[in-house]
Amino acid sequence: MSDELTVRRILGDQPFAEIGRPVWVVADARHGCVIAAGALGHVMWRGTGHWLSHRIGVYEADTFRPRHVVASSYPVCAVEPHPELPLVAVGTGRYDGSWDFQGQPLLLYLETGRVTNPLSRSRQVRHLRWLEDGRLAMLLSPEDKDGGFREGFELAVAVDDWLSAPAGLVDPDHTRHPRVESGLLHDPHAEDTLARLTGGRWRRRAQVRDLAVLADGRVLATGSHTDLECWDPSGALKWALPADGEGSVQVVTAPDDDSAWVTYRGYRHDEVTGRPVDRATTVRRISTADGDAVDCVDVPSRPALHAADEGWLGLRPQGRDAHAALLFAPTHQEAARLALAPSRSNPPTLRVRHSARLLDVDGPGPSDDAPWIHVIDPPGAHGPATRRALFPLRWDPASALQPSYGPAVELTHTLVHAGRSYEPGATYVEAREGTYVVSRRLPDGEARWVYATDKPLADLDGDERRVYVVYLTGEVEILDTATGEVRARHTLHAHDHPVTPVSAAYRAEQRRLVVGTVDGRILDCSVPG
Repeated sequence: MSDELTVRRILGDQPFAEIGRPVWVVADARHGCVIAAGALGHVMWRGTGHWLSHRIGVYEADTFRPRHVVASSYPVCAVEPHPELPLVAVGTGRYDGSWDFQGQPLLLYLETGRVTNPLSRSRQVRHLRWLEDGRLAMLLSPEDKDGGFREGFELAVAVDDWLSAPAGLVDPDHTRHPRVESGLLHDPHAEDTLARLTGGRWRRRAQVRDLAVLADGRVLATGSHTDLECWDPSGALKWALPADGEGSVQVVTAPDDDSAWVTYRGYRHDEVTGRPVDRATTVRRISTADGDAVDCVDVPSRPALHAADEGWLGLRPQGRDAHAALLFAPTHQEAARLALAPSRSNPPTLRVRHSARLLDVDGPGPSDDAPWIHVIDPPGAHGPATRRALFPLRWDPASALQPSYGPAVELTHTLVHAGRSYEPGATYVEAREGTYVVSRRLPDGEARWVYATDKPLADLDGDERRVYVVYLTGEVEILDTATGEVRARHTLHAHDHPVTPVSAAYRAEQRRLVVGTVDGRILDCSVPG
């Protein structure tokens, strides 16, 4: 049986998407390209390797198709194309927050995408310019903060052949030059430049935090630069609510798909007082037809949403203080308040899709202080709302593995959940981190299979036949739901360049897996039936 995964289209696609928030844009007419640099923001990378959040892209000047996309360890401070050669010098770096300035110059070759660092030591490179005699002048930071933040030292480097410049050619500690004012370390007009170059097609997008696929084919998405957006089945943007603050986090749709509950992050400014107002304490129900708010609930602190397929919804505030969980009936009316102990997690983050019941995770359990998975029984013929402990989050008490909360999917008599795994070592450096996926029998929690990997988890969804595990690396593993065996592995790309997924949602009857990326695009994928 085929387990192919195909990217059919990209929602939210646009020129220069790969670089994230632009900080530098420079056109190189001689070589028919645009060099753009930016930052993608933060992701919680847990596993082997590490993620670089800064990007430098070389784009075709006529089509804006990416020619090369290069990751940088540091923010980009300066971009300077060579006046004749197919080469661009890029200055990168930052203050490390304690003592030192870190960074490096990068020589990016426009024809091959190869990158070279001509310095032998780390320094923030604040400005660059090519001199008439062929040398590259670099404005370097002092070694540490005692040297100041506003000024640097200019160093001019000569190379016989810049197209074959060796790495580590110059030791900046062996040169001292008069101080020079640093000036701006970014292009304040970068966003306007992209909008002008693309004729208005470029607009600021950012991380897609959560997704939902509706029965009629529409897709809802939350993000750090949108409160909620809706894509129609044709792939066109139907409506979008701009972010008021730091955007939205979680979206949970009603069973009829007519509305969706949304949680938020960050602060907004009160129009009357001008004071910051915490948006995280507000939950709104949004009409999926037009984006209008049809309901609003204020809670004492940032909540987590717990939903059941029949339409019951739980809002559980986080924090050290005890707050009641609010239970809403399928009619969207508040039906009960359930007193709970203060939340141990921040917030409780067992996100269960396709669930027949309201599940959450927290401690203490009935027999120990470790996190347990609980079920909340709404009020009904049996009496008032109650909360029952089902089983510990940790399925093997004898194992050194310490599991954390994460995404989950409820299937027939089964809960498949995933998260970061942590195995303590003798020191912090020796501690091993990775990802676990475990299938638990309901209601007793017996582990049927466990799958472990060192890849950093992004999200998980699935059905009775396949579980789709999406990683920050851009990989998607398709696991057999019954056995946990890996049926297939795929690596996601957009325009032949890798992406960083951060969210996903699956709709079985449509054979669709949608994957949200850190740069704001949504990969609409077809998967096996």
